[in-house]
Amino acid sequence: MFIEGMDEYRPGIEAERYVWEQVKSVFDKRESFGFLHFPMFKKDHSSKHEIDILLVDREIGITVIEVKGISINQIKGIQGHIWHCTNGVRSYKGEPYNQAEQQLNMLCDDIEKKDILNRLFSKRAIVALPYITSEQWIERGFNQLLNTPFILFKDDFERGTWVQKLERMNIYKARLNLQDSQWDALKKHFYIRNLAREKTEEIKSEKQKRFSNLYVFTSEEQFQKEKEEIEKLLKEGLKIYIFSTFSISKNWLLLLKEFCDEFQLQAFQTKETSFSVDTRIIQDGEVEASFLKNILAPAFPEFNLGQYIAVHTPHTDNLMITAGAGTGKTYVMIDRIFYLLEKVGITLKDIIMVTFTNASTNEMKERLQKKLLSMFKLTGKTKYLYFAEEVKNIQISTIHAFSKSILTQLAHEIGFGRNLKVRSFIKTKSDILEKLANEFFQKHPAKVLVDLNLKFYEVTKMMKSFWDEMEKKGLTRQEIESIDWGTVVKEEHQVLKDLFQYVFKQCEVLLEAQKKKENAIDTGDMVRKLKLFTQGDTLKQLQTDKYLFVDEFQDSDNTQIELVASLQNQLKYHLFVVGDIKQSIYRFRGADYTSFTRLAERANSSFTPVALNQNYRTTSSLLEKLDRVFSVWGQKCWGPTGNESLLPYTENDRLKGMQITEPTIGEFLYPNTNKYNVEEKTVCHIFESVDITKQLPDDENKRIALVVRTNKQALEVREWCEKAGIGTVQNLDGTFYKSDAVIHFKMMIDALLYPGEAKHVVNFLQSPYFRYVIPTKLLVPLKGDSEKIIKFLQLHMGNDFTQYLDELKRLPVMAVIQKIISEKGLLQNISSYYEEKYGDNPDIDESIKQLEIEIAVKQYEKNLYHLMNIIQKQFDSMSGTLWNIHEWLTLQIRVNRNENEPMIETKLGVVEITTVHRSKGLEYHTVIMPKLNHSFSNKQASFYIQDEKEMVDDKRIVGWKANNFKNNHFATLQNYESFEVEREETRLLYVAMTRAKKRLILMMPEKISENTWGNLLGRAFNEVNHER
Repeated sequence: MFIEGMDEYRPGIEAERYVWEQVKSVFDKRESFGFLHFPMFKKDHSSKHEIDILLVDREIGITVIEVKGISINQIKGIQGHIWHCTNGVRSYKGEPYNQAEQQLNMLCDDIEKKDILNRLFSKRAIVALPYITSEQWIERGFNQLLNTPFILFKDDFERGTWVQKLERMNIYKARLNLQDSQWDALKKHFYIRNLAREKTEEIKSEKQKRFSNLYVFTSEEQFQKEKEEIEKLLKEGLKIYIFSTFSISKNWLLLLKEFCDEFQLQAFQTKETSFSVDTRIIQDGEVEASFLKNILAPAFPEFNLGQYIAVHTPHTDNLMITAGAGTGKTYVMIDRIFYLLEKVGITLKDIIMVTFTNASTNEMKERLQKKLLSMFKLTGKTKYLYFAEEVKNIQISTIHAFSKSILTQLAHEIGFGRNLKVRSFIKTKSDILEKLANEFFQKHPAKVLVDLNLKFYEVTKMMKSFWDEMEKKGLTRQEIESIDWGTVVKEEHQVLKDLFQYVFKQCEVLLEAQKKKENAIDTGDMVRKLKLFTQGDTLKQLQTDKYLFVDEFQDSDNTQIELVASLQNQLKYHLFVVGDIKQSIYRFRGADYTSFTRLAERANSSFTPVALNQNYRTTSSLLEKLDRVFSVWGQKCWGPTGNESLLPYTENDRLKGMQITEPTIGEFLYPNTNKYNVEEKTVCHIFESVDITKQLPDDENKRIALVVRTNKQALEVREWCEKAGIGTVQNLDGTFYKSDAVIHFKMMIDALLYPGEAKHVVNFLQSPYFRYVIPTKLLVPLKGDSEKIIKFLQLHMGNDFTQYLDELKRLPVMAVIQKIISEKGLLQNISSYYEEKYGDNPDIDESIKQLEIEIAVKQYEKNLYHLMNIIQKQFDSMSGTLWNIHEWLTLQIRVNRNENEPMIETKLGVVEITTVHRSKGLEYHTVIMPKLNHSFSNKQASFYIQDEKEMVDDKRIVGWKANNFKNNHFATLQNYESFEVEREETRLLYVAMTRAKKRLILMMPEKISENTWGNLLGRAFNEVNHER
């Protein structure tokens, strides 16, 4: 059994993982276990030590391996235990062997406290240098030194001789191999016994698979009788709910605090004196629903009935969870997984979880693993450790990654090979449109465009935008070919309709042929092509009877809804879909906020609906005020007909605040502003909010957010803050692949791939990686001749760059990249890079400038490590070639506007500026919304596609216009779209306002414009009375 921590990328991790994979490949077949990054703490927890690789083998004992991902040129000398090294910018000292030996001694001293293990196993500490060969070591003369330790070199791993070398080296050599009892004792010390066997034995020993017990006590005597059994069940891993008419002993709860902290033990006391029922013990939720809903829940208002039902519903049922803001849906999903593991006996491989973002995917894995490890710590049950090890194998992914995995398996059904690539096809699409348009105008006089005051390139650009919108809406080739283009009023406009019909009946066929030729798809295909599988029985080739969890289901598009329904219908998947239609804010990507209704219509089986309305985020007094606004938007008095709602909000959607508070004057403010004073008033409220949060206890959320609609608005608000001397950090939409860290990384890839092209080399050398300053005037005489420029650069800097081209011939790409990052001191260089970048702005206060530089450096580091993590997941050692990474990264930079920059922690007094989309799932002490008078009108759009749910026949109608003429569908679809946009913006407001925990401040404009957030709020405020 080999256990590894879920570490993010950091310098040296590539080398450690390389050695780790070597260790696993050999020792996984032996009586062995190991840890990648094994932590050890001193008894007083004053310091932590972490072993890079710990190997425990029955035959050769305990081995500590200290891995150093350095090149031979980084070692300047070795004096005693001390190695003098450099990373290209600064020198540093290390004691790798001494460090490994001290870690070994600390670990073995603890193990040998047990007499049965004292001096009975062999021990060794070794240094591994996977980037240095033994020949390089000998060339430097290090092999002649008496003070150099035993080393595992790169060629040892490549030749497979490292195991023999390792076995020859011992600090202490045991005379005999470990006996069974001794080996079991050693495994027990690490809680690593035969987990597969013990898990089976644990399950067999359980008379019945159990997940929870719910107790109802009306007398303390009854509780005392069950008390010992409850403690026993807790230590067996059962979740315990206690409902009583009396106070449970605080001392007893304190003794079981660790179980309470993990919500394994929850105790509720009723204040109703009339509550009287017989003592009951309910196992695994097997009780009539009326008892829970009509008797228990009313008497115990703190009990979360929705969560209990969502977790305990029989596993054969499909669940449809509507989870309001701040209601703990992630907690429920993890508990539901535990119910399935404990009660049903499935494995984690039986579960598929689809999340909305990569960040959500990582968070879910981390939270699940953390919960499993906590349960192991609480109970000592090895099955939890076994499950924790399996978390890395659970299929948790975004919808696009999940869809691609299906496409890869079924690609042969639609004419593709298995090794599907992903490309943008942007230029291919433009070429196809031009080709078809040219063909059309060979048969029709091009003069008609002149008569319509249109240019050829304008028409092709228009059709490209139409095509993009069709893909965004998820239209298949067949749906595009059968579009109803409507009619035109004037005969001279007919040529445009004919052009559109001609082009769009053929463009997808030509594109599809090119995709099959290259065995590649674009990002839109990852979901769009799944429609082809949902219409037959092709999906039956996949595995059946999985448990599918879909998070943020309200943001699913029609194809995703169809896919989920088909997986249930054809493969008998058990569904758990969770979301909140009030928070459906991705309609611009094709999301359908009626997704829950549409899924229920398309799935063959019924769903158990569960509502989660108990809010653990926002104070009850603020929620009550927000409820009045939301209720107005929920009234059926809006829209073109005056009988529709802006927000799907009814009495059942009302959030119940679990933080009971009395109303205060400052918790909900909406001061009047105008374009002249909105900046000043916003800044005043920011300063006031900072002062309030500074007085809060350390354990409270002190975050302050300025929530806006767009990235552009965020930049405007940032300028306000800079002028006022307020530090900010930005959390914007889809900016990751435009960030400095990614752009500079791309410069490196370009230069390594095209070292003969001067533009790439010069860009890279002037980036923070090298920080060369290359005066343009010196390059001008070379007249852009790449060969001459390259020679000129080599003349002045020698092999400073070309040495890495040589390294690429010997080392994996990512190893060379890590060497460049380390040896050139990138992480030190970026500080001076941003000092120069911000130093040119005299309008920014010096203290704010330093704060901005600090934030920018942290964000750069986070982005770099995030990029390295993505690349590690995207490519294995075989596919991670320079060309493949270059092609993939070029595509991401060009088209990926969904990947967000990872968040960095903000200091007290630093304000976060965020768009609504990026704020989703986050919470802040205070939310300030300064930009409420900006129009969200869609009047500029020139193309509309009918929503699938509005279709009458099998054809989609479209509305289009060019210059001042339009087809007959345009006005109808524009009016429909205008109201849908208004609804979307209302949902965005709902999301923004429910991010606030304690205070919400809306900078309301005095003169309110149409189609603005201010207008939506103003119309609601007219219906309710709030304090100003």
